[in-house]
Amino acid sequence: MKDWIKIVAKSHKHWVSLAKKLGGGDYSEDIVQEMYIKLHTYADADKTIIRGKLNQRYIYLTLYSSFINFIREKNKIKKIQIEKFFKDEGFIEIPEKDIKKFIDSNDIEKEQAYAKICNKMDEELKNWHWYDKKIFEVYRDTNLSIRGMAKDTKISFVNIFHTLKKGKNIMRDKFSEDYEDFKNEDYNKI
Repeated sequence: MKDWIKIVAKSHKHWVSLAKKLGGGDYSEDIVQEMYIKLHTYADADKTIIRGKLNQRYIYLTLYSSFINFIREKNKIKKIQIEKFFKDEGFIEIPEKDIKKFIDSNDIEKEQAYAKICNKMDEELKNWHWYDKKIFEVYRDTNLSIRGMAKDTKISFVNIFHTLKKGKNIMRDKFSEDYEDFKNEDYNKI
């Protein structure tokens, strides 16, 4: 271990309390350990110790960065957002606060109805041409935008856009009634 990391670690309890204040809760210790790994890997003594004193701002920013990475990993949502396929304005994301309200819901009937629609959509997807299916699945299952998909796959933006638009229209035509029943809480009609 580098000597300057030992100096940083002398204030370990302080870093843990800062991580708790950020919202790390029971994971604060882990977040601080991630901070030490980042410091060891990317930083050096010149950045962390200035004129014999800890550069608390730099360490705090590293801790904050570790906390943000923790939150991103923790909040990865495994469910698909069917709502974005039923908006007329195009592909839009549902605000994270609304998604959290839905996911934290204890309404089992609502969860089952949501799962039923998702399963129906997955069954429909099995009948699609492999190319359309892959484009649709990549967009649905990743955080990539259309531009991001075009960059990563080297497929033109326009081609991806039209493929997704066609898929969205198919899903809307086949499942809009089920989606309306879901919104109106008529779960038994789905």
